[in-house]
Amino acid sequence: MSTFVQLFGSGLALGAIYALVALGFVVIYRASQVFNFAQGEFLTFGAFFMTTMTALGLPWPLAVAASMVATGALAAAVERVVLRRMVGRPVFVTIILTIFVGFLLRELVHVVWGIEERGIATPWERTGTVEIFGARILLNSVGAVAAGIAALGVFFYILQRTKLGVAMRATSNDQEVALALGIPVGRVFSATWFLAGTFAALAGIFLAMFPRSVDPNLGLIALRAFPAVIVGGLMSPVGTVLGGLLLGVLEVLAQGYVNPRLGSFGDNFHEVFPYIIMILFLMFRPHGLFGTRDVERV
Repeated sequence: MSTFVQLFGSGLALGAIYALVALGFVVIYRASQVFNFAQGEFLTFGAFFMTTMTALGLPWPLAVAASMVATGALAAAVERVVLRRMVGRPVFVTIILTIFVGFLLRELVHVVWGIEERGIATPWERTGTVEIFGARILLNSVGAVAAGIAALGVFFYILQRTKLGVAMRATSNDQEVALALGIPVGRVFSATWFLAGTFAALAGIFLAMFPRSVDPNLGLIALRAFPAVIVGGLMSPVGTVLGGLLLGVLEVLAQGYVNPRLGSFGDNFHEVFPYIIMILFLMFRPHGLFGTRDVERV
């Protein structure tokens, strides 16, 4: 039982990171119909920026906040300078453009911070644990879950209780109608990219805290989080969060229970397991758990 609880706790921590990254995809797509495949590079930028902030002596909470704001500002600048000009263009054009932006951001990280791993500070002992139902859970895992819940709670409060949230929902429903109603759609685009950038930075920081180092290839986690978007539903923030948590738990449980039973075939099977689930959803429920079918009246 203790082994299951320990794996479940680690899975929740990974799932919270997946949820933050996947929510960045969904927030941007809902507002501007753009798939942002540079989300992983924002994640890497935020984690490396965190190492600089702590090296300058900034307290850990302030360093996290500064990294989130800096990454959000970078994402908003990318949207304003590059993506805003692509409004109305075919989807594949914006996809290719975000991939190209991702390459540029990756090289920016290499130029500024180099290609070697850098240590990242934690507010607690690296191997610190807490006992839950007889299992020892890493404080990093508990912190990742808590941070994810807090960030997601703030996002859903903004979405449901603020003017910005109303504007975001109106823009996601129909951009032309939102413009006609006087909603500053351009500012909504910037705000959604800013939020996506802050989520990416927070995910990158907590993801790097598990090995306690930031790798230049850290952004590849965004591709592993993408199945959560399909499983939860492309237009559903709630579904995306639940999909991320579900996939994180299933991936860690697969690593603990399935991999050892598959012999040599089971090496890293857990890493492809989320994609198997994604393919099954695309085959039998392409709109996801909480997505809705597109209905056209003829």
